[in-house]
Amino acid sequence: MSYCVNCGVKLRKSEKKCPLCNTIVINPNDRNIEYEPVYPNKLEKLRRLDYKYVTKLIILILLFVSLVILICDYITSKSISWSIYVLISILYLICHFQYLFQKNIYLSHIIEIIGTEFFMYIIAMLNNGIHWYLYLVLPFIMIVGLFVILCTYLVKRKKRNPLRRASVCILFASISLIAIESAIDLYLFNQIRFNWAIFASAPLIVISIILLLISFNKRLVEEIKQRIFI
Repeated sequence: MSYCVNCGVKLRKSEKKCPLCNTIVINPNDRNIEYEPVYPNKLEKLRRLDYKYVTKLIILILLFVSLVILICDYITSKSISWSIYVLISILYLICHFQYLFQKNIYLSHIIEIIGTEFFMYIIAMLNNGIHWYLYLVLPFIMIVGLFVILCTYLVKRKKRNPLRRASVCILFASISLIAIESAIDLYLFNQIRFNWAIFASAPLIVISIILLLISFNKRLVEEIKQRIFI
């Protein structure tokens, strides 16, 4: 004896429809009945975009554009002048695409820092600004770059306590602010005058200490993990 899959009423073997709700009776043991498959017989393969190939193509196009710009500048002004700014901007843009080629994310960050430093150095050299580059731009880029590398390292270490990682990251952010203000003060006043960095860093240090203390409470840490799905 079989039953209706919709209303559960008992069915006779000869019945093709449920007498109560008119639901079609499907007997999987009856091989004479043709069923319409739910899924297609052929599987369609989805093609994924080859980002590395696209990146190489974009780089080749940018290099060709750079060559055209260089030629146009030389033809119009009989020298290489404004095209230098365009060329170094394109080279700096190409530097960003290396993220798709590097499997080591730390190496990608280092290349990015070096590329940014070189880009700003060329801009400073062309505008007689080596002084502000050495005492202002160079330390600023290095501080930000080191902060990004540290945060990347902490994020990748998923097995460690997340609150301790956040605590270290916030603490380093406060130190970075103090270092940035010190570089600005040395450039402007030739001496360090702690001002805004203290007000910005103080709450960050307090938050860092609170997170560090909470991280030693295992029960609270587990509850936080469950709440925010860490």
